[in-house]
Amino acid sequence: MRGRAPEWATVLRLLETAGAPGHVILVEGEPGAGKSLLLAEAGSAASRAGTAVAAGRADVLGRLTPLGPLLSALDESPSAAAVTRNAMPDGPSLLMWLAGQVRAALQRRAERGPLLVTLDDLQWADPATLMALRALPAQLTGLPLTWLLARRPTEGTDDARLFDLLRHEGATTVTLRPLCGRAVAQVTSDTLGAPPDEELTALAAQAGGNPFLLVELLTGLREEDAVKVEGGLARLTGTMSPMSPLLPRRVHTAVRRRLDEVSTRTRHLLEAAAVLGRSFSPAYAAEMLGETPAALLPALEEALAAGVLVATPDELAFRHELLWRSVVETVPAPVRRALHGQIERSLPSAANGHRTDRTSRVNGGTTAETLMLPALLAWDEGRLSHGLDLAREAVERPGTGHHPRPRAVLATMLIDLWLLDEAEAVTADAEAQAARHPEWAVEIPLLRARLDLAAGRFGSAIARAETGLTAAESLRVPALTSSALSVLGTASLRAGDLPRAIRCLESELARGARDAPPYTRLRSELAAGRISEALDGAVSGMTSLGRVYDALPRHTGALTSEPAAAAWLVRVAMAVDDTRRADAVVGAAEDIACRNPGLPNPTVSAVHARGLRERDRQALSRAADEHTDPWAGASAAEDLGVLLGADRGRRELAVRAFDDALSRYDEVGALRDAARVRGRLRALGERRRHWVTTDHPVSGWDSLTGTELAVCGLVAEGLTNRQAAEQMFISEHTVAFHLRQIFRKLDIHSRVELTRLALGRGGL
Repeated sequence: MRGRAPEWATVLRLLETAGAPGHVILVEGEPGAGKSLLLAEAGSAASRAGTAVAAGRADVLGRLTPLGPLLSALDESPSAAAVTRNAMPDGPSLLMWLAGQVRAALQRRAERGPLLVTLDDLQWADPATLMALRALPAQLTGLPLTWLLARRPTEGTDDARLFDLLRHEGATTVTLRPLCGRAVAQVTSDTLGAPPDEELTALAAQAGGNPFLLVELLTGLREEDAVKVEGGLARLTGTMSPMSPLLPRRVHTAVRRRLDEVSTRTRHLLEAAAVLGRSFSPAYAAEMLGETPAALLPALEEALAAGVLVATPDELAFRHELLWRSVVETVPAPVRRALHGQIERSLPSAANGHRTDRTSRVNGGTTAETLMLPALLAWDEGRLSHGLDLAREAVERPGTGHHPRPRAVLATMLIDLWLLDEAEAVTADAEAQAARHPEWAVEIPLLRARLDLAAGRFGSAIARAETGLTAAESLRVPALTSSALSVLGTASLRAGDLPRAIRCLESELARGARDAPPYTRLRSELAAGRISEALDGAVSGMTSLGRVYDALPRHTGALTSEPAAAAWLVRVAMAVDDTRRADAVVGAAEDIACRNPGLPNPTVSAVHARGLRERDRQALSRAADEHTDPWAGASAAEDLGVLLGADRGRRELAVRAFDDALSRYDEVGALRDAARVRGRLRALGERRRHWVTTDHPVSGWDSLTGTELAVCGLVAEGLTNRQAAEQMFISEHTVAFHLRQIFRKLDIHSRVELTRLALGRGGL
């Protein structure tokens, strides 16, 4: 039993003293935690040690049979025990007679030798069984009798009260908690025959450490040929990913069985609530369904008792991401669309497309935070215009006063679309509000950093992102920490500071907070993938970006996070000949453009992506002309130059396109990109001057040129001369030359000394 060593040791210790009287062991754990397996293994261990075992279990229908679990465990059938003797009483005396039969049977068995009684699923036990278990351990305390009782933990039920009473009288409790990451990896290796790679690990984590769901997932993957062992690791095939639209059928079957335990009304509520996201507000679910929260209370309590939902301080949530995904995926697509429509129609002004005065909005009771949910759902699905309209409406509505989230979300949307003037105004408004609420202030530097990054002010973006990162880390806010790392890594990469960008990847939050919604998590995945690709090439980038590609077309947050994102993802996929993923990106980008005809940037982004995929000069030329983001326009011009440069007869046109790209990169200070384009021009026999004359001391750090400082940073990060040359788009010999100059100016003789000096200086 992987991950259960401490719990198993407790059970074994008590089983070894099974000859002693009066042991009671209480086992608690969520559905699928492994309670039944633990009881079965305990029974086997007891049998091997010479202890007799009586095993029984309760079930939903068995509640109609008084003392059914105990009678079954002891193989005591009332018909066999009494009917033939005509000794079974009628009426109220029946329960007392049955209890006496059970006690006598236990006493006979225990007098012959040590006895272990295991009873599973006592959350479904009938009242008579629970009453018997309340009395029997104390009545038979002098016998070599051990009780092993298991149930799902619920509050306020008869079985919960029984366990509390037994605990008070000295029973030992064994709680089966979710498996840790190491145990999940071990179970994966046991099931698939090899340890999991990063993507499979991420998918397995969606089981939330639940052994049953985990094994069903892994077995389903194997049955559907969605996993293979390659290079000593178990890997997902192209048909499956951590964010793939489809889970194995076996998972859906397991979840359906879980939902069969609740009433039809509760199941319908869960299916509707799942469309809201993994977590949801009961008040908003009630509003969406046209009911009061009080009317939903019985169904919600049933879902909580069944272990499908859990309560957080502010919301209810599906216990496991895998469970939630399965519920969503098994809702037919037309029904999902209808539910999304119901979400939006439940907000009157958003659905009708008109604005009301402030008084009617307040009286309507819809807050800004409530409106943000459908706004983010629409944005995540690529319905940008609709999401933007809802977000704009949200900032004019009264808020709960907890944080400036609506303005922060609206500003981020506007920045993504390069509507920077409006984004600046919204950010200024959020900043003014934060002045009155200091706890909000942590979000402001990140908004400013995003604005600076979009406008090409990379130095300012880096400074503000670092300020926001420090604040987010000090407040322990994972979502904001992840956002700060994404902005800092992207700005550093464009500014040519690869060492700083690489350091951003060292944080486990660089790829998104674990519980972040797909939109924000995919933005972080994209930024981390860019850095990985810059460091180790397209193959490494594709490994990091698998979840971004495979989330399409369901989640489009990565494509909308910046105007050139779609084109960049196509470029990386084509670099490794993954045409399937390249086509998926183009299709998703074009779908976003079709859904948002009033927004220019999605259309240009789709044209750029299609131009790359089809090697279409006219499309790339159009993208270079129409991108409003200078960096994206430079990227399109560079792509055009690469395409033209492949044709010797179009050399002059290629040089012209590269010069265009170079001037745009230089304009926004994209040093690394500019260096790459100069390298492309050199390959065509063209050299472009890119240095400036400054006065430098003859030695010491201040004597180093910008290029020498860049070499220092890369070498200090452990890169070889060849790797540094690839990052700087110069020759390996040139790197060696600069390194000799650095050694001379700093009076050192080795890379080790250089790294030590760089670290002592606080990095470069």
